[in-house]
Amino acid sequence: MTQKWLVPIDGSEIALHSIDWIIKHAADCREPPQILLINVQVTLPNDIGRFINADTLREFHLETGMAALAAARDRLVAAGLSPELHVMVGDPASTITEFADSHACSQILIGTHGNSGLTGTLLGSVAMKVVHRAKIPVLLIR
Repeated sequence: MTQKWLVPIDGSEIALHSIDWIIKHAADCREPPQILLINVQVTLPNDIGRFINADTLREFHLETGMAALAAARDRLVAAGLSPELHVMVGDPASTITEFADSHACSQILIGTHGNSGLTGTLLGSVAMKVVHRAKIPVLLIR
């Protein structure tokens, strides 16, 4: 059975650590994993609709999300892997875990700064929220 890996990408260099890990370890799999890249755009305030129409806002989220996914996609394609790209809008942690459930993902691979202790607690990182909410294994990659 093909593994389905969900990889949240926010456009940061830290997020690309999970891409580098995948490229290094994908060959260890019996068959290449199905890789789903997701970028979650934060919901804008409701009253923004008075100034920007819904179609323009959707286009903005899609363009911004695809730009954030570009480097990850390019690295994977250069390594011979073909990722699926997804741009969603919502709270990052809950959107990631709900997406993983609805798409029957086998694990979530997420880059992290590796903060722990008080720093990690105060930051309330998306990665830690995903770990607590996910129903599937989450691999944190530093």
